[in-house]
Amino acid sequence: MIGVANVDLVNIEDDVLNVRARSEADAREVVGWVEDAQALYLFSGPRLTWPLTVDQLQGMLAIEGLAASVVVSQTGEVVAHFDLTIDGALARLGRVIVKPELRGRGLASRMMDLAVSQAQRLGAEVVRLNVITTNEPACRVYRRAGFDVLPGASSRADVTVMERPIIAPLP
Repeated sequence: MIGVANVDLVNIEDDVLNVRARSEADAREVVGWVEDAQALYLFSGPRLTWPLTVDQLQGMLAIEGLAASVVVSQTGEVVAHFDLTIDGALARLGRVIVKPELRGRGLASRMMDLAVSQAQRLGAEVVRLNVITTNEPACRVYRRAGFDVLPGASSRADVTVMERPIIAPLP
């Protein structure tokens, strides 16, 4: 596991969000957001199995280069989760999820900005992700966040690979 760089507070549409390393207590909360086997498949593909457990999620921290993060509101509420696996200049974004009762409010788009900033702080120049092709809400969020489809990049028919370069240097 690598450390999670501190990300400055971001004020977008009057909501202050922060990114921090995921704790075991956070993992327990995130596990509760995954309602069923289909939701788990959209969250992790075939990597994790139903029913999702804290041990499974925490076990992913053993993956070299993986940094699991949560997005936290100004009041300290955990509102979203993502992880980044850094491999040189490439960051792989995965296990992206927004707290169920907060979906549909634009939080996923703001989380993408935070995740890309986090990837840049960790040294990445490109962010890549896999998304289940039929997960149209996620595909829309990723396209709006500047990710482009990499045709033919996946060996699986149910997976779309998307990528976004990190262009601007951080101040």
